[in-house]
Amino acid sequence: MANWEPFAGLVSSVVALITWAPWYGDIFRVNRLAAPRSYRLVLGLAPIACLLFLLLCLERSAAKAVRESGFYILIYMALGAAALGICGQLLSFLGVSARDDVLERRNSAALIAVVGAFAGATFCFAGGNIGEGPGIEVVMVSAGTALCAWFVLWYLLDVFSGRVVSERITVERDTGSGVRLAGLLAGNGVVLGAAAAGDWMPDRFLHDFAVSAWPALALTVVAVLVERFSQSRSSIIRSVLTLSGYLLVAVVWVLHRGISA
Repeated sequence: MANWEPFAGLVSSVVALITWAPWYGDIFRVNRLAAPRSYRLVLGLAPIACLLFLLLCLERSAAKAVRESGFYILIYMALGAAALGICGQLLSFLGVSARDDVLERRNSAALIAVVGAFAGATFCFAGGNIGEGPGIEVVMVSAGTALCAWFVLWYLLDVFSGRVVSERITVERDTGSGVRLAGLLAGNGVVLGAAAAGDWMPDRFLHDFAVSAWPALALTVVAVLVERFSQSRSSIIRSVLTLSGYLLVAVVWVLHRGISA
C-alpha cells in the first residue's frame, strides 16, 4: 500500500461529508410539508443503493489487493462516496436540481432524472475499479475519465437538443422527458464504465477507452434526434420503450466487447 493512499481515503471521506451533508440536510429541511415523503425517501436511498452496488463491484471485480483488504475497500468506498457526492452537487449545472426541482417544486420528472444520473455516475465509477492496477491513482484516472466523458455527453445532449431536455423536465414537468434522460444517462454510464474497466495498461488506456466508449456518443446523437422530434407531454409508454432501448444497446455492446479484467 502506498503511503499516500490512507491520506487519499481521509481526504475522500472529508469531501464525501462536505458534499452529502447538505444533500441529506435538504431532504430533512426543505419544504417538509409539501414535498411527498416518497420523493424524500427516493432521494435518501438512491445514493445508498449506488454505494452498495459499488461495494459489490469492489468485492467481486476489483484488483486482488483490494478484494483481500477490508481497509482498501474502505478507502475506495470513501473515494466513491466523494465522487458521487461531487456529481450530486453538479447536477444543477446541467439543469436539474434535487433541491429546487424535486423538493421545492415536487417535480417527479426531475426525480426520475436525478435517479438516472446517480445510476449512470455509479456505473462510470464502478467500472474504473474493475481490473488489476498499481493503485488508487489508476482508479482516479479511469473513473475520472469515464465520469468526465459522461458529463460532457449530457451537456452536448442539452446543447444540441436546443435545451429542450432540461426545460421540459424542470419547466413543463414532462415525465416522459425525465424517463428518457434517465435511460440515456444510465445507458451511457454502462458503456463508459465498461470502457474504463479492465487491467491497467497506461500506453493503451485512452485508445482502448475510445474504442469501447464510442456507442455512448452514438446513443447521445440518437437522443438528440429523439428529443428534437419528440413533442412536449410525450407518451410515457414510448418514453419507457426509449429508455429500454438505450439500456439494451448499452448492455448488448458491453456483453459483445467484454471486459478484460
